[in-house]
Amino acid sequence: MKNLTAVALFVAAGFVTAGSALAQDHKVTATIPFNFTVNGNSLPAGSYTVGSDINSPRILTLSDRAKGVSAMVITVADADASDGGNKLVFHRYGNQYFLSEVRTANASMNCHLPTSKQEKNARAQTQEASLRVNHDVLIALK
Repeated sequence: MKNLTAVALFVAAGFVTAGSALAQDHKVTATIPFNFTVNGNSLPAGSYTVGSDINSPRILTLSDRAKGVSAMVITVADADASDGGNKLVFHRYGNQYFLSEVRTANASMNCHLPTSKQEKNARAQTQEASLRVNHDVLIALK
């Protein structure tokens, strides 16, 4: 059943991605200097385009064309989170980074991402090891 759901989501993601190229509403770029996780997907360091679709503003896409990688995640809108800057917020646990929020100056894509199982596990392991927990890392958007 999990495989069937994964295949269905993959096919749906393909349709949404194809449509979003035509109806891209909000798009920013960021150079992320470390490997990170989004929605359970591990992504390498690189230059990413982050965007949301006018027809599906809760769906956030990240892609690095040069490396041929991308991820898609359903977000929760957070219109009050803007502090005047464009940035990505990552939670850091040891040497693992998890995308947590997107903040834009004009509030066009302010959102936070749900906490994945991997992030919950990393947080628990970090707490057990008595390391600093939830050290946020900010990356400026262009």
